[in-house]
Amino acid sequence: MKIGIDARLYTQTGVGRYLRNIIEQLQRLDKKNEYFIYLRKEEFDLFDPQNTRWKKRLVEIPWHTVKEQFLLPKILLADNLDLAHFPYFNVPIFYPKKYLLTIHDLIVDHFDTGRASTLPMPIFKIKRWGYKLSMTSAVKLATIITAISQTTKKEIISHYRVKEDRIVVTYDALDENFRKTYGRCRPKNYYGFPYILYVGNAYPHKNLERLLEALKIIHRSNKIKLVLAGNDEYFYPRLKNYADKLGVGKEVYFFGEANDEQLINLYTFSEFLVFPSLMEGFGLPSLEALYCNRLPVVADIPVFREIWGDNLVFFNPNNAFIIAEQIMKVLAYGKKRYEMLVKKAKKRLDYFSWEKTAKQTLRLYENCFCL
Repeated sequence: MKIGIDARLYTQTGVGRYLRNIIEQLQRLDKKNEYFIYLRKEEFDLFDPQNTRWKKRLVEIPWHTVKEQFLLPKILLADNLDLAHFPYFNVPIFYPKKYLLTIHDLIVDHFDTGRASTLPMPIFKIKRWGYKLSMTSAVKLATIITAISQTTKKEIISHYRVKEDRIVVTYDALDENFRKTYGRCRPKNYYGFPYILYVGNAYPHKNLERLLEALKIIHRSNKIKLVLAGNDEYFYPRLKNYADKLGVGKEVYFFGEANDEQLINLYTFSEFLVFPSLMEGFGLPSLEALYCNRLPVVADIPVFREIWGDNLVFFNPNNAFIIAEQIMKVLAYGKKRYEMLVKKAKKRLDYFSWEKTAKQTLRLYENCFCL
């Protein structure tokens, strides 16, 4: 069987981590099928096929473009694939053959990011309409769909009226490179003071403005700092302005984008991870924090309950006073209680594995071929 994987997001966060891990595991597990990995120029040399059954193709086509819709199908058809795997919703509408679609979340359906666009609003609205059209078509025509959580699966069924048996949950897991980096990482504390940590971008659904409001409340009795690790061109500068407006600008530190070694050190020397999102597809920073023996303190949203049960500390993300109260409680934990909670939660890490996810995905490839 000839399988093609659209890996043009190979170096990105989120979908990129998914791609890197699933491809690494499939190379180890699959001894018979032939693979074509489609990459853009900037990541082409980063992928090194491990045997002759794996081939890479240079495809310098940006996602969310007209070229993607018309040129990408021709390239895939030229390789005569039996099955294509699209790890993101941007499936060419006119691709006529079988494909597996992976959906990580439907956050764009809920939160309008138009404020971050450099495009005139009418053009942005046209692009958003294009997203909806592309997603609807991708879901409708997919041979099978994988979702990275039950929460995302339920969203797909609700939003796009997909039959439940067409969607299979294949969970994300802790990045394998993160594990390897942790084993050889030299401890380095970037800050000489206690801090709580947030990791990720600053898009509206991340709820960081409310976290800043909670920090202002906390500072009436505790001068804990907040470190934000992540980067984007619009929302983080906007957040910095809001921190200054609230009067907590000097208590908030913007680390910027962090590589795995830097992330490990940020987690290791933090008091804990705070994760106030209103919606997530999975939430990888929680796994990373626990692997570094730090407790995630998270929003009480469906996906975090699905992944963690009652093993983390939860708060209502819609109320800054409640967020502040819960953060203060955890800051007051003694060492014994803190370590007990971390130990309990870490047991969940073994439930999620890229090997398990790759095996599920490989079975789905084979099932699709038979349909």
